[in-house]
Amino acid sequence: MKLKRHEKIIELVNKYEIETQEELASLLNQAGFRVTQATISRDIRELRLSKVNSHDGKQKY
Repeated sequence: MKLKRHEKIIELVNKYEIETQEELASLLNQAGFRVTQATISRDIRELRLSKVNSHDGKQKY
């Protein structure tokens, strides 16, 4: 399940401009993954995701 969740996270951050862990958790929950803030935080660390500046000056994953 973790591998599928990680694949979905990569898909979502490539598709959407996700600024917060809460946004990412919401999208994952909508996709059928039951995640918590701790799960998202751990996944971001394991995937070595970082924030970058988006075209509008905000930061995104």
